[in-house]
Amino acid sequence: MSDSRLPTHLVVSGLLRQISSQGGTGVILAKGDRDSGTYVLLLRDRGGTTKLVERRPSADYAFEWQVTREEPPEKEKEIYEYCDRRSAQDSDLWIVEAQIDDAERFVAELRP
Repeated sequence: MSDSRLPTHLVVSGLLRQISSQGGTGVILAKGDRDSGTYVLLLRDRGGTTKLVERRPSADYAFEWQVTREEPPEKEKEIYEYCDRRSAQDSDLWIVEAQIDDAERFVAELRP
């Protein structure tokens, strides 16, 4: 799914459908700008580990998905506090949370 020209709300909708099609559940924690907002994913695996995944520029001037934070279940509050701060600083930011069996595989299959 290439999102270079799609409005953000359509990209987020597609992500939620992709999560659902792989047996996961997803919710929108924060809605940003409908057309040009940025978005991050909070992925929780069955073990309870929560990962923050973001699109970042790569060396070849394209984008790639990167895990930028990871917290074990006992420290999950910290990742939510971080997301709250990011959302307060960037009103265009969308935050999508998903529970999915194999978060690493899911991220590897996402197209930037």
